[in-house]
Amino acid sequence: MFSCEEENRRHRRQRHKGNALMVSECSYSLLRSELEDTTKLLAGTFQLSISAPDNGTVQIDHALFLTVAENLIGNAARFAKSEIIICLQQRENLLRLSVTDDGPGYPAELLQNGPKPFGKLNGDSAHFGMGLYSSQTLCLKHGGALTLTNRKNHGAIATASFQTNRKP
Repeated sequence: MFSCEEENRRHRRQRHKGNALMVSECSYSLLRSELEDTTKLLAGTFQLSISAPDNGTVQIDHALFLTVAENLIGNAARFAKSEIIICLQQRENLLRLSVTDDGPGYPAELLQNGPKPFGKLNGDSAHFGMGLYSSQTLCLKHGGALTLTNRKNHGAIATASFQTNRKP
């Protein structure tokens, strides 16, 4: 088993060799720290809330997880009015990353049909729609899923899940 940092280096060198997951053991404290850093970088002007387990480790493809996290946090930063909430939870053999914002929410077409490659909605010519689609693909590759919902009054919730082997 490799550390997350070692695994990221190996991951970059070997990603082109195939579609196999590069699973490594990562601590929740490292994942939380990386979520905090990513959120500050991409959404530093917003009111931020991040929750994650305090201790333990999880076996995941670390680089894949970070790619999905960056996509979801970047989307929230693009559409949020003032608040982003990030929650990392372990439920049985699934690690769930939820990113919630207080923006306008997802368009009905996206909720109904799911993310599509180059899926432009409502004439948005500046956005190519690859982030949610690639995040969905990476979640599926890791035995999970990407779920998109809207909050009751306003805002969006993107929940990425990844199949894991958790260690206390």
